[in-house]
Amino acid sequence: MVAMHLTSLQSYNIEKALIKGHKIEAVRIYREAMKCDLAQAKNAVEKILAELKINKPWYFKNQVTESVQNDSGIDEPRKQFSGISLGIGLFLLFDALVVAVIAYHLTSGDDGRNEPGRNVTEVQRERALRERSEQRATMARPGSISLPVSISEEKYTAAVPEGKSFRALYEEKIGSQAYSRRKNAGDTRYDDSLLERQIKTVRSQRSASRVAPPSALITRIAREFDQPELDGVIDGDEWEGATRIVLSEGEGTTLYLQVVGDWLFVACDTPAEVTVGGFDQLRLYFHAGLLKKLVNERIHVGRSAGVTSIRQTRFRWLGEPPERDGERWKQYRINDWGLYQQAFGTSSMSSGHRQYEAAVHLGEAGLHAGIPFTFYVEVETDPLRNEQDKFVERQYLGAYGSERSPEWMVY
Repeated sequence: MVAMHLTSLQSYNIEKALIKGHKIEAVRIYREAMKCDLAQAKNAVEKILAELKINKPWYFKNQVTESVQNDSGIDEPRKQFSGISLGIGLFLLFDALVVAVIAYHLTSGDDGRNEPGRNVTEVQRERALRERSEQRATMARPGSISLPVSISEEKYTAAVPEGKSFRALYEEKIGSQAYSRRKNAGDTRYDDSLLERQIKTVRSQRSASRVAPPSALITRIAREFDQPELDGVIDGDEWEGATRIVLSEGEGTTLYLQVVGDWLFVACDTPAEVTVGGFDQLRLYFHAGLLKKLVNERIHVGRSAGVTSIRQTRFRWLGEPPERDGERWKQYRINDWGLYQQAFGTSSMSSGHRQYEAAVHLGEAGLHAGIPFTFYVEVETDPLRNEQDKFVERQYLGAYGSERSPEWMVY
């Protein structure tokens, strides 16, 4: 007798049903897939749910789920709260929008189908050559990134007018013509405007007075004297004294954190990431819950040198939206790109698997010695695809905390 296993798509559908609180639907999918009786399906789904709550706890905070049918086919009592259902629905809708954007980028590459005179074999051959070239480049040891020796506070701070709050400054910024022009042009370069430096100053002041909840477990980041080499390779003893955090026991994903001088250094080893392509990315999040209108500030390190820095907010567009986006900016919250000038990172596969290294300037990021701050991490890998090789869901090799339940750190 051939053992039956859930396909990736079946597993995905069961997870989504459980995340929504639809345990009956999850049991139905499992029974149909595995051709088993109700009791076996219920037990299997309970195990899947328990693992989900460990691996993705942010989906289940305050969730009230429906009960599974008993063996007689009669529903057991269940409770529903519209507010919770709506919150979960909005969260999943946002997740779906993000997935759609990533799916577009992953599937919109030039494959030569619209070029006359080229057949499929030629396109496949060229694609294979490009992939081999990229693999050779990423397997080689990349160059090292040199950090600035000294950074003036004037680059990221400015005097704040008396009585100006984070909200008032931000509304002034997004209501300005300069900001409108920046959005219209799709400019993601570093924002060195006076208002942005004032916003950073207020954010830093609030961060300096932050107090962790009494129940919080605070992880201390090690202080070292020697800077690690930022070349995307974790070797030698450069991370030996760092704070070490295992993000996934099963995948072996490990994070390293240490402070040297004015910099927070971060490295991440991902032994399970052995493919050159895909959507490899290390994301580091700061300041969750610091201010009512601030969701987080973060940096992304991808498959090559350089970082993306973003501030996610709850502000909505004021006045006329950017021309290129029509009404979009009246519907969605505003995120600002080009947040940090003093953030650097790179990654490589010279060890045979993906490794990341990054450095963030503590002053610009508003992280103060002896003051706890919130922090969480995500390590993304190749997406889940169905039997037709279509994009289904983002996949991760490890995480530490989440937006809803961030970790607390101090150095």
